Amino acid sequence: MADLCDFLRRHKRSFPIGLSGKTGMGYILTGGISPLSRSNGLAIDQIIEIKGFWGNGKKFHLSRPNTSKESNLEWKALCGAAIFLGIITKVKLKTQPLRPLISWTANLSFSQLSECINQAESWPNSLSFQWIYGENIFAHAIGEVKNPDHEGLLINLLERLPYTCNRIINKVKDMNSLPNLSLGKNTSNKSNHCEVLGLLGPSWQEENLKILKIIKDLIEIRPNKNCYIASQQLGGLTHLKDIDTSFIHRDATWKPWINGAWEANEKAKKTKTLKWMEECWYNLEFICPGVHLAQIHPHLPWHQKELSSAFREWLPKLQEIKAINDPRNLMPPLIS
Repeated sequence: MADLCDFLRRHKRSFPIGLSGKTGMGYILTGGISPLSRSNGLAIDQIIEIKGFWGNGKKFHLSRPNTSKESNLEWKALCGAAIFLGIITKVKLKTQPLRPLISWTANLSFSQLSECINQAESWPNSLSFQWIYGENIFAHAIGEVKNPDHEGLLINLLERLPYTCNRIINKVKDMNSLPNLSLGKNTSNKSNHCEVLGLLGPSWQEENLKILKIIKDLIEIRPNKNCYIASQQLGGLTHLKDIDTSFIHRDATWKPWINGAWEANEKAKKTKTLKWMEECWYNLEFICPGVHLAQIHPHLPWHQKELSSAFREWLPKLQEIKAINDPRNLMPPLIS
């Protein structure tokens, strides 16, 4: 995605890449949540054409339906669930004009994070809030500048946010120029393995402090210092509901994700970390009932649950499409 961003910049265009420029085509095909998604939509919403091979070996070349009434179930299946159905060889993408970005970063206290989330839920779609909670709390707000007056509006909103220290407000040229959302260097001398589980849910509103207290308690019992809980703001993509894809959680406001880490070759520590991740999921499911399958886990016992939470009532039809186009299950399974 970083290479794509660099290429497009030379042509004064942009694409809504995610928080990491290191991801590849999988970022787009699994949905693609970006700090710019609130205004520009998901990465899959930018797909115009898609080519590849079904799991049965047959070629396909599909174009986005012209209207919301022109239903194409195979198109819907591939946009968000392609990894289960076949191999994608080429996509044609829609791009946007290149606009500068306003970046706000700061370290926060627990109560300040609560206030920032409260403010962010009333922001315009051109501004989004991201945070990461581990040993400390680090937050990052990103806004797309449409014109000089709009820049002033964004800065005014960002200056209202509380912070403890290290607040920086910068204007940058594109997503590649933004600082990373991270807790700093690996705290262990050993290499770490990890699993990531992304959740989706509505605005927190009056549940704000309750949810953060749950997260705080979970962080305090994490089995490894490299375990953390973070979140991106979607803000609800209901204005894009006419785009028919396998990302069915168009009303989601937040995508919290649970990062579980353990030292390589430490089986007992891996087991303990995975149990912690499941505990996090169990405790946050009341407010985040959806799942974003940016990472899939067919090797773990919760695979069926994450499929059900990601696709819900769309899952049976998705399984029918897979049975036709990948009858030997050469691609990752849609059942456990």
